[in-house]
Amino acid sequence: MFAAKKIFASVVNRRTCAMQAVVLKKELFRKIGDGACLSAQEQAIAGEVISGQFWLKEIRQGFFLHCTDVVHLQAMTSRFLLSKSGLKIFLKLQGSGHLRIDRVPLPLGNSVTTKPVARAAVVSLKEPAQYEHCCRAASRERMLVITLMPEWLVNAGLGHLNALQHLSMTAWNLSPRLAAVAEQLMQSVAEPDTALQRLRIEQQALHLAVEALAALAPENVQSTTLGEPEGLRPAEYQRASQLRAWLDGGGADGYTMEDIALHMGCNACTLQSQFRQAFGQPIFDYLREQRLRRAANAILAQDLTMAQAAELAGYSSQANFSTAFRKLFGFSPKNLRARGQ
Repeated sequence: MFAAKKIFASVVNRRTCAMQAVVLKKELFRKIGDGACLSAQEQAIAGEVISGQFWLKEIRQGFFLHCTDVVHLQAMTSRFLLSKSGLKIFLKLQGSGHLRIDRVPLPLGNSVTTKPVARAAVVSLKEPAQYEHCCRAASRERMLVITLMPEWLVNAGLGHLNALQHLSMTAWNLSPRLAAVAEQLMQSVAEPDTALQRLRIEQQALHLAVEALAALAPENVQSTTLGEPEGLRPAEYQRASQLRAWLDGGGADGYTMEDIALHMGCNACTLQSQFRQAFGQPIFDYLREQRLRRAANAILAQDLTMAQAAELAGYSSQANFSTAFRKLFGFSPKNLRARGQ
């Protein structure tokens, strides 16, 4: 009986150690996903996480190309801050990962077939936003991201696109012709860097950018820009949109729900319900997040102190501000400048 107890205890201990190892690995993957560096000992525990290649090229001033061709060896979620405004063109050639910007899923699908349907999406960014990528273990990802900064759009005679709403999205399936151009571009960036090769890369990237910008026309493609939700009348959605624009501009900072309802000329419960239906979250949750984003933008643009940023976000306590900031963005405000992309 005593021996049986010893054997049982050893089994329990082995199981406990195995569970602790799994928990430790998950914590290390979380750290990697948040951009932290691991010690040599931690790297040995975590093992290989990803295999493949990344390329980041500035083709012209304000015109960037980011290429990814990797195999994810571990299931992991990566997060980082997109601090630059402009248009981002995502072209997903292969991959089963889920991508989100500020919790809004990118409509790129998650194909795991051997011949996946290539998908593309244009996303407008007006302020700092958190990019999140959740991937499966042993999955391959091949993707291109073209970034067009506001100044590039102005110089190209496309400055009106800078007025697009933050996080507006338009998605479509790539035609076989465009998918072939994207495949050629993936091959081009991996070849030796020469003047002629740089021109070829620019030509191919511009080809894709032109097609993506043309797809912003409603008659050319089905848009996934947030529009009138089912169940809301046009006037109700318009009011919710007006409220969101007012919240974005800081006009409601410090207001109570009753103050907001009075300003909008609507019953508080009705306004709260319509806003949630239109945008998927309560008014004050949205307002709180917007103030944190404005604070993040001000830290980057105006070099604010943490106390000033906390006050801008509506927090009297820097500790509470830091906690809320970390919950939204995944890292502390003190690390913001180092993580800005």
